[in-house]
Amino acid sequence: MVSINLLPIKAELKRKALIEHVVFLVLTVILLIIGVTFVQSSVRQRKEAIQQEIVSTKLEIKKLTAIAGQIEAFKKHRQELETKLGIIKNLKKKKAGPVEILDQLRLVIPGKAWLTSLNNTGSSLVLHGVAIDNPTIAQFMKRLEISPYFSNVVLVYTQQASNRHKFVINCKVKIPS
Repeated sequence: MVSINLLPIKAELKRKALIEHVVFLVLTVILLIIGVTFVQSSVRQRKEAIQQEIVSTKLEIKKLTAIAGQIEAFKKHRQELETKLGIIKNLKKKKAGPVEILDQLRLVIPGKAWLTSLNNTGSSLVLHGVAIDNPTIAQFMKRLEISPYFSNVVLVYTQQASNRHKFVINCKVKIPS
């Protein structure tokens, strides 16, 4: 006998399969939207973090540029101060130099000789004086040569005037350190 199934099973199965496909498609679209939203949010956060890092780096560059400017100003100021200190040391040296030279001359001049004038030009010194006799002038020249303050001692001339001898001596002045 032949049996006929009048129940719409195939149509019901087709409808269930269609509903499953639609549900699967809707779930896939929802998951896709969630995934895209998550990726977009992640990219936006990275973008904001990078922009914030750029801003902070620019601020740091401005600060470092200001500090570099201050360092350059300090270097320039330091150089000016070193120049001034060098000038002060040079002035102190020049100030003490003539005093030391005069003191050394006082020590080396014999008792029978007198200086009438002296002329110091740079490192050259010209001594004019009178002495009792020529051996006193020779003794004075030897003492000048021995002294660490004088070098290249040269007798320019000596002349007898009455009972005294006039003399002129050239020498180089060097102040020992």
